[in-house]
Amino acid sequence: MNHKLWRKTSMALAALAVLSACGGARDLPSYPGMPSYDPNQNNIYQPKPDTHGYTPNQPAGAKGTTFVNMRNVFLRVDPEIGVLIRQLEGDLQPKRAGDPVIYDDIRSFTTNIYRAQLVIDSANITRLKNKYVFNYPDSPLKEINVQFTAGRIRMSGKMKQITWVPFEMEGTATTTPDGMILMVPDSIKVLGIPTKGLMDAIGLQTSKLLKLAADRGVRLDGNNIVLNPAQLFPPPAISGRVVGVNVQPDSMTLTFDSPRRAMPRQLPDPKVQNYMHVYGGEVLIMNELQRGAELQMVDMDPTTPFDFFMAEYRSHLKAGYVKVVNDQGSLITLMPDYTKISSTRLWEGYPGGPPV
Repeated sequence: MNHKLWRKTSMALAALAVLSACGGARDLPSYPGMPSYDPNQNNIYQPKPDTHGYTPNQPAGAKGTTFVNMRNVFLRVDPEIGVLIRQLEGDLQPKRAGDPVIYDDIRSFTTNIYRAQLVIDSANITRLKNKYVFNYPDSPLKEINVQFTAGRIRMSGKMKQITWVPFEMEGTATTTPDGMILMVPDSIKVLGIPTKGLMDAIGLQTSKLLKLAADRGVRLDGNNIVLNPAQLFPPPAISGRVVGVNVQPDSMTLTFDSPRRAMPRQLPDPKVQNYMHVYGGEVLIMNELQRGAELQMVDMDPTTPFDFFMAEYRSHLKAGYVKVVNDQGSLITLMPDYTKISSTRLWEGYPGGPPV
């Protein structure tokens, strides 16, 4: 063995020795000053007993299903994290039997995806992993950075063993039979040194080196990474089966599908391109209970995707306006993008100025 190859192999063995060690104090791998994220904290909303037309803890009844359709929506799960929904069809299911869909608390329901196409870019998935997925006190990973190129995913960061060690993984993505996302790395570097070949040779796998929390949507299977979309994101919760992954430069497109389809319904305004349409069942919104709900949330600016933050839907609604379409109470709400809420001036021409 020549000197260079021996030196490289020795450094790789040293890196693997560091990786396979255990012990040492663990730092909090979160954004500076940000508390760790607990996905199970206050997971079910407890509504107040004075909401209009609704009595909490009522027996479960046959209220019907609340369906949802979305087109061209940049749906935020956080003020700085979102996913572009090109199209989505599904239903909104209350987590507690007997409840309506309670818009006032995004923890109270799950979006069951029948079919959809979602796009997430590298910046948003990087923020998601650092701020939520790996933000817990015992996390062995921090400072994660995700990059997409044509057909490939590259993830880098630091992993904790005795000390924090820089690593890189690169590979391809596909789906599993049960609808998860599977990343298969063909390159692993530790301390900048290629180690996958040596790990394969000695039978050492990443899953033996790192222990990840079970409720974070990421698990290791040998050297492969399995992502569960239902656990990756903070509320509102989603449930669905991924059937396709397409990695393009700087973004990844996820295709969901299932045998289920939403009950067909004519849109209150069929001409618009960017919207969320919620219909059927019972929906509690702005302290008002809608039975046989019909609500189409429409983008004020159709030139860009509808930038919508569900946790701040009241701010969207107050900055826009509502139109009652028919005697059945179907509503169209015209809303500004999240980044334009504070600059929307619909009330400037209103006699007496904006209402207080």
